[in-house]
Order: sequence, then C-alpha cells, then structure tokens
Amino acid sequence: MRGRQPYLPLGGIVDTPLADIRIGQVTSQWAESNHLYVSYKTQQDSTNTLAKEEAFEENLLEESLCLYVTDHQTAGRGRGKNTWLDAHHGSALLSSWSFLLGIKPQPTTSCLVGLAVYRACSTTWPFLPWNLKAPNDIYIGDKKVAGILLESLVQGSDVRLIIGLGFNITASPEEVETATSLIESLPQGAPLLGQDYMAFLDRLLFELTDAVSHCDEALSPTDQLSLLTALNQHPLLKEKYTGMEADGSLLIGDKKISWTNL
Repeated sequence: MRGRQPYLPLGGIVDTPLADIRIGQVTSQWAESNHLYVSYKTQQDSTNTLAKEEAFEENLLEESLCLYVTDHQTAGRGRGKNTWLDAHHGSALLSSWSFLLGIKPQPTTSCLVGLAVYRACSTTWPFLPWNLKAPNDIYIGDKKVAGILLESLVQGSDVRLIIGLGFNITASPEEVETATSLIESLPQGAPLLGQDYMAFLDRLLFELTDAVSHCDEALSPTDQLSLLTALNQHPLLKEKYTGMEADGSLLIGDKKISWTNL
C-alpha cells in the first residue's frame, strides 16, 4: 500500500485493517443485496474466462446480468497479449460484468464502456484527476488505476457482452511503476469509505447498463464531447485530440484514427 492509510472506514462499522479487506467479497455482498446473480471465488484463473464458459448456461439465460468477482486471478488478462497483475489477494476489484443482449454490439461499445467507468469514478470521487487513455485504460493523473477488457459471444439470437474490469482499490503492484490504486491517490484526510465504494458500485451498475442499452448505436454528440474531454485530460498524451466522430474515430487535425486501431 506504499505507506498510505492503514484502515478502510466502513461507514458506521468498526474500522477494518486493509490486510483483512477482500474487495471481491465486499463486491459480492453488494451484488447479493441488489439481487444480482453473482459468482464469487476467492481465487480463479480469470473472471472473463469463467464468464465466457457460462455465457449460455441454461439456468443463466434468465439473467440479464451475471457478475463474476474474485479476490485473486492467476491468469488475469488484458487487451491483446497483455496480462493483469493484482498487488495481493483482495486488493483490487477483479470483475466481469456479463450482459445478455438482444442487440449486436458495435465498435462504439468500447468507447461507451470506457466512458461509463470514467463517469462512475469521477462522480464518486470528483476531486481526483481521472482521465481516459484510449482504448481501455482509466488513469488517475499519470498513473493507471484500472483496465477494461471487452469480449462478446453469440449463440443464435442471444448475445453476451462481457466487460472485464480490473480496478486497483487498496493497493497496486509494487513492480509496476506506472500503476496506482484508489487509496494511494486519495488526499490526506479523505479516507476510502465503505459507503463511497458502495455508491461507486451503484453508479457503475447504472452507467454500464445505460451504455450497453445503446451499444448498437452511433455515439451521440454528448458522448463524443464527453469522451474527447476525458481523453484530452490524460497528461501523457503527446498531442491533443481535436475531434471525435460518431463511429468513435478520433481526429488530430486532418488525421483520423480508428478507435479499434489504438
């Protein structure tokens, strides 16, 4: 945890040492209280892998959302051949949000999901310098705090969109200098409150559900400007984006960059 806050105040509950906090378990309890289908394991290879294996299980076809969480991944995956490392058991939100859709996701889905996670974070902790790094990373300042992995599967008329989200909450991997965690980024006097984390999950559920509900559509002007703002706040960006099109393409002057090629 790099010397930051030794306790996670859980609202009116007695302070809990960070070493005893299991973010996956806490998230699972939140899901159960919201009557969501949730699969929680203390350890597994990858939440996305399990979500894909169970995508069209007969008993889950009535579930519009299945949530998979764990406290540690032995084979966490990122985009392409990248891997996801967590600092220690229970320190990160390691999750897969599996939505059953009646529509086919378009390439703009990646843009919408990134914006959804950004909005959930910046709404809950608006005093932190949140920003997006295209195509799938969430940053606080110049440090990566979360990553997104999208996968979709089709069986007949059924479509499963699986949103893998890894979010460093109470610690970040010591060996990754470009990474940070939420708790490391909070200013002195602003501890990580359990009630705030629950509010974040509530907002995340709302934003993701809204995003996937129109993932077959072009980006609205509001979405385009919101994404452009979040992307241009990234301090390591070498050149500011000057525009964004409805299909998610980014503009730098007269140069067009496809979101899928980033």
